[in-house]
Amino acid sequence: MKKTIMVAFATTVALMLFAGPGGTVGGFSLSSVKGTYANTFHGTIDGTGTLSADGAGNITGGTETVNDGTNSCTGTLGGTYTVNPDGTGTLTVIFTTTTTNFGACPSSPLTNHAAIVVVSRKKVEVSGNDKGILSSGSLIRQQRGEDDD
Repeated sequence: MKKTIMVAFATTVALMLFAGPGGTVGGFSLSSVKGTYANTFHGTIDGTGTLSADGAGNITGGTETVNDGTNSCTGTLGGTYTVNPDGTGTLTVIFTTTTTNFGACPSSPLTNHAAIVVVSRKKVEVSGNDKGILSSGSLIRQQRGEDDD
């Protein structure tokens, strides 16, 4: 009985220590990813651009230039994302080509999937999880007037 009470107490204390705003363990939610982010990723395909998130699980815009060494394309972004209380989540990006810089670019939208970890409201780490494509990168948000960290 005494051991059960100690385990319950330790569990309660641990949950309180890791609880964020609103009592959510870890303190992360969809609203942790909101605003316009600079994005970069590297791997079998490299890219850079911007991504806008609405804080409710939707990618509402952005542009990206991607290059695999043979093809280079610029396009627009849409899609969705999830965020778990511990900061992990998923990102589904829909890329629609607007310009072929060189090579052959897809004419229809492409959907890519990634695992994410929200580091802070200003930084999200990304790791692609589509078969045959190796990529990882970061989303960095900076508002006007903020200092670089």
